[in-house]
Amino acid sequence: MPDKAIVEADYIEHLKQLIATEYVPDSPTHDLTHLARVASLGSQICATEGGDKLIVASAAWLHDLHRDARRAGRDFFLPPEQMDDRVRGYLSKVDIPREFHGNILEAIHYTDRFSFSDRSTHSTIIEAKILRDADCLDAIGAIGIARAFSFGGAHGIPLWDEAAFKETSVYTQSDRPSSTLQHFHDKLLRLSEELETPTARELGRRRSAYLESFVPQFIEEWREDMASSTSVRRLKSSL
Repeated sequence: MPDKAIVEADYIEHLKQLIATEYVPDSPTHDLTHLARVASLGSQICATEGGDKLIVASAAWLHDLHRDARRAGRDFFLPPEQMDDRVRGYLSKVDIPREFHGNILEAIHYTDRFSFSDRSTHSTIIEAKILRDADCLDAIGAIGIARAFSFGGAHGIPLWDEAAFKETSVYTQSDRPSSTLQHFHDKLLRLSEELETPTARELGRRRSAYLESFVPQFIEEWREDMASSTSVRRLKSSL
């Protein structure tokens, strides 16, 4: 009988190859390197928290299909549940046993659940918690900052619009943010509190601190730059 770990590694390798040819990300934010990082982080968390690695790895490589640039309608946000048929099709193509499909789908669905959003969290399997933690970790820290501005650039979202900034209590995922920095306040700065496993909370501590230090620095520089340009305009108008 083949070794279980070897068989599962073979499933994931075939799935990676399939996604590399079938998936067209909407931006570098959700590209293959993001999927690889989430899969790797998920594996690291599984090593200490338990959970089925095949479920977590499969879901990691499939969790952003709703971000495909070719999706119908190209709405700003499409719930991952709308990709269920496509997910099942890919799992079947690489012969991942049907008994795993339901939990892989549950893990994918849970990645876009947040206690502070219009799609709230709920009781779920450990693999779903691990996958969402891994996805959240890639959204904070230096990489998270880079990904946020990459997404904004790809979708024509300004860096910052101070006049349009607003405090939000409930994050509505289908709403287009007025700026990338608005998205930091709506979602990214809240993610460290969403991490559900001890391993992810430990991994996220330094990343979260970096993210939190970045925002006031950005605003300070922005205001400094804009104050300078305002002074120049005033000087010219007085001449």
